[in-house]
Amino acid sequence: MKVWITLTSGKLTVINMKHNLLLFFALILLLACNNQQNKSVIGDLTGAKVDEKTFMTLGGEKQYIEITGQSDKSPVLLFIHGGPGWPQTPQLRYFNAALTKKFIVATWDQRGCGLSYLQDTAAPNVSLQQIVADAHEYTQFLKKKFKQDKIYLAGFSWGSNAGLVLAQKYPEDYLAYAGISQVVNLKKGMQVTQKWLEEQAAKKNDNETLSTLRQLRKGDTALCKSPMECFMKQYELVSKYGGAVFDAKTDQLVQRAMTKYEDYKNYDWNKGFFYSAGLLEKDIFATDFTGLTKLDIPAYFFAGRHDWNVPAVLVEALVKNLQAPSKEIIWFEYSGHGPLEEEPDKFNKLMVEKLLGTK
Repeated sequence: MKVWITLTSGKLTVINMKHNLLLFFALILLLACNNQQNKSVIGDLTGAKVDEKTFMTLGGEKQYIEITGQSDKSPVLLFIHGGPGWPQTPQLRYFNAALTKKFIVATWDQRGCGLSYLQDTAAPNVSLQQIVADAHEYTQFLKKKFKQDKIYLAGFSWGSNAGLVLAQKYPEDYLAYAGISQVVNLKKGMQVTQKWLEEQAAKKNDNETLSTLRQLRKGDTALCKSPMECFMKQYELVSKYGGAVFDAKTDQLVQRAMTKYEDYKNYDWNKGFFYSAGLLEKDIFATDFTGLTKLDIPAYFFAGRHDWNVPAVLVEALVKNLQAPSKEIIWFEYSGHGPLEEEPDKFNKLMVEKLLGTK
């Protein structure tokens, strides 16, 4: 029984199925297995839509969670917001809704901020250790709810502290980690940033900025009395020179996102931030990943080329010394500290490509 005719070296070749029947069925089985494997990674969009906005108890504290996706069969992405105490929920809705086409995006307003803060304005145990524990508990809930052995993990800015701790401590829970504007060492980062600011100010003969930098370096309490207060003073200078937000137009879009949705319109962002920042200050400045040399899961670091708020140059050194199944820095040439907002289309696209291995 003759079934295939192929062209090889300019000659027609007839392949006899009698001698190739086993090969034929083996090929069919291989293709079927590959197709099934891809569906398990990329997600089957025939599932039910996911849209949950509610409160759940994490670590004994009632906290706001939001879980969104086009299919309940898609892979889960747990997103840990930054700040500290600066919930990213409305910004994710505004800038990064495209992620929900390929992921079930799960986030939550950490204790002491956002809608969780409105639920309890005196939330207890606001610490890095507790937020990591809350995230771990949330992870177990998500795995069970969506029947997935492992999920994806992302941490942005302050949230990348908790994210990298989780990636180290619980690699069995996660398929890969995405560090967005990854914090490595805030104290060292401030020193790197001050050197950059000095160079920028000197070019413009900006004596006011140079004077403020001298005060920061001396620890002048007339300027700032706590590490966080000094960081915020430095942030003002960084913003002045485009090292926080590269394109000023993005600031307008972020403000629009923060006030667009009814559930956040009455939220006092600064109040939540200062409550959380005061309680987390010690943890923020104690975090140090410079000695991290090994991760057991793939790690992708999304960095703004112009990020001098949490200087991206420190991430380069981290990744250089890191052993992981896969590792990469993904640069955003027109971003400062927030590539997920400053270049959202590129960010959304590359999150899918890097984590899922598909376009």
